[in-house]
Amino acid sequence: MAGIGATTRRPHVWKPASDVASARTLLLLHGTGADERDLLGLGKALDPEANLLSPRGLVVADGMARFFLRYPDGRFDEAGIIANAAELAEFVAAAAFEYGFDESKVWAVGFSNGANAAGSMLLLHPDALQGIVAFGTTKSFTAPPKRIPALVGKKVFIANGKLDDYSPADKTDAMVREFRQYGAQVELMMHSGGHTISHEHVKQIAAALQA
Repeated sequence: MAGIGATTRRPHVWKPASDVASARTLLLLHGTGADERDLLGLGKALDPEANLLSPRGLVVADGMARFFLRYPDGRFDEAGIIANAAELAEFVAAAAFEYGFDESKVWAVGFSNGANAAGSMLLLHPDALQGIVAFGTTKSFTAPPKRIPALVGKKVFIANGKLDDYSPADKTDAMVREFRQYGAQVELMMHSGGHTISHEHVKQIAAALQA
């Protein structure tokens, strides 16, 4: 069902599992120009037994919803990324209270702008996530976090395209090194295309999540 609750005051979709309290919860973060319904099918494909919690990005640019801005020269609005990460962490905590899911079993799943939001949330609010699945992502920050995140035990799946201009190889490599430096277990997957989600990657990640 969709809703804007008293404690979760942003447009979102909540689709509970048969056993809300024991299931994993996937926080679905859409790409630029999409909305809270865009990744529901992806979430189901990754884990059919999971709770699905999908918020809408609250920044609107050129009529398109997103989680934070990217400037024409390719730079990201880093202050906006930091604010968004805090808002998402608060939203997850409020939603857990409202819907009754286990906050220790939350994974962020994102594409493009939403994938960057997932990675930034893990770096800035690591206690809010067990891991992330990031499709078509890239490194968001130009400098290391002011507070070193403790990512030991966290899992990171990065699934990019070799021909994706949004995710150049040097930035992808730097992002992987950064997550590993802070202790995360990172799996990098590359398909031969551009800024798209590979069905084969979805299958592989789904199998890893179930394992």
